[in-house]
Amino acid sequence: VKAAQSLFGRERTNDFFFLVAMVGAAQAPSSPAGNSMGMSKSYSTGTLKAAARASITSPMADGVEFPPLPKYLNVQRLTKNRKLTTSTGNLHGFMAEDYSQLNWPLPKMFGKEKYGYSMIDIDDPRYIKECALMSQKLIRLNYDSQIIDNKWRQTYKNLLDAEHRMRTLPANGAQKTKDILKKEVDGHLKTLIEFQQHKDMFEQEIKTVYEKCDAIKATIKKENDLEELRTEMEAATKQKISAESPFWKAKFNIRTVQPRQGEF
Repeated sequence: VKAAQSLFGRERTNDFFFLVAMVGAAQAPSSPAGNSMGMSKSYSTGTLKAAARASITSPMADGVEFPPLPKYLNVQRLTKNRKLTTSTGNLHGFMAEDYSQLNWPLPKMFGKEKYGYSMIDIDDPRYIKECALMSQKLIRLNYDSQIIDNKWRQTYKNLLDAEHRMRTLPANGAQKTKDILKKEVDGHLKTLIEFQQHKDMFEQEIKTVYEKCDAIKATIKKENDLEELRTEMEAATKQKISAESPFWKAKFNIRTVQPRQGEF
C-alpha cells in the first residue's frame, strides 16, 4: 500500500486497490519480445513501434544548460524510446520510464496499448523543465484515466445486462420485480454518467497539455525554418560575391540610408 501511495503521490480509494488486485489476477506472463529494443508489436495490436530518437530543439538553444531533472522525467535518459504510431493520436509521448522500471500489474496490463506514452519528447533545454512538469502531470492523468476507463466499462456492461433483464421480463411479471430492475438500471446509468464526466475532465486536461506541446513545437519549427533560410541565403550570397570582396568587411547597419520622417 505504501509503495502505491508513494508512486501516485496521494491516497487512493478502495476502488484503486480492488482494480490492482483484479488486474494482477488477469495479468498474463510477459513476452521476452515485449522488452526488445528492435521493431516489436504490442501484445494485442500492431501499433507499437520502436521510435528513432530525434532531437526536438533549435539553434536558439545553443549555450543553454540543461536543468537537473529526475531520471523518470528526463526524456534524454529514458531506458527505451518507444512511441505509438501517429494514427493512434499519440503525437508527443514516449513510453514513460515507469513501464521499464516497475514490475507490478497496473502499468503492465494496459500501458503498452495506450496509457504508457506520457513522456513528452521535446528536449530543447529552454523548455525541457516545463515539459518534464507536463510529463509528470500526464503520467498521473493516465494512471487515473486507466482506473476510470476500467470502471466505466464495467459499469456499462452492468447497465446493458440490467436493461436486457428488464426488457426480457414477462409482461405478467410482478410489479415489485419491475421496480427493482428499474431502480437497478437507473443506478447504473447515474454511475455511468459520473464516470463519463470524469473521463471528459481527464481528456480535457490531457488535451490542454498537448496544445501546449503543439505551441512549443510550432515555435521550434519556426526557429529552425528561419535558421535554414538564413543558411541558404548566406550560401547563395557567398557564391555570388568572392571572399576577397570588401562587401564582407563592411559593417552591417540595420538603419536605412534615408530615414523616414520622425526617425533619427
